[in-house]
Amino acid sequence: MTSIKQSLISTIKLVVSSDDTKRDFLSRVQKENVSREENPYTHFCVYFAAYDNFSNHVFIGHHRKSGLWLFNGGHMDKGEQPLEALEREMMEEWGSVQKYRNIPSLLTVTEIEHPDRQICRFHYDIWYFILLDMNKFNPDENLLGKEFYQIGWKTMRNAKLLTNDPNTKIALTWLENF
Repeated sequence: MTSIKQSLISTIKLVVSSDDTKRDFLSRVQKENVSREENPYTHFCVYFAAYDNFSNHVFIGHHRKSGLWLFNGGHMDKGEQPLEALEREMMEEWGSVQKYRNIPSLLTVTEIEHPDRQICRFHYDIWYFILLDMNKFNPDENLLGKEFYQIGWKTMRNAKLLTNDPNTKIALTWLENF
């Protein structure tokens, strides 16, 4: 069985990303304790950003905890591989696991700027972009309501107007050029 450390190193090396970002990720992996349970200050997360390439829409929401417009995602739990976290988070937020590519598309480091609300300082985000048909995608609204004030399909233009999180903007630009 592959260790979490080895799995993360392999995953990071597969993603097309800046050398600085890869270096930051690889440096953080070497410190181990990559889950929130093991290190509440800096840990790894997965994002799963749903998009409909045909209609040029993304599935994005106003996140309750952060107050930001974000894609779906969450923290890796202790002992989880990135793909295990991805599938668990899909089940927790959508109520189903959707088809995805095993290789993530983007890496970002998010500085958390709410010391009054949480002790977390940095998220090492692994992004998976999930191609869906917006007319056939039916996530569980009750599950989504636990995480988001509102969520739904937005045009790329509207999503960009709603978003002020720098890494979500990077993800939107990535999707626009995909």
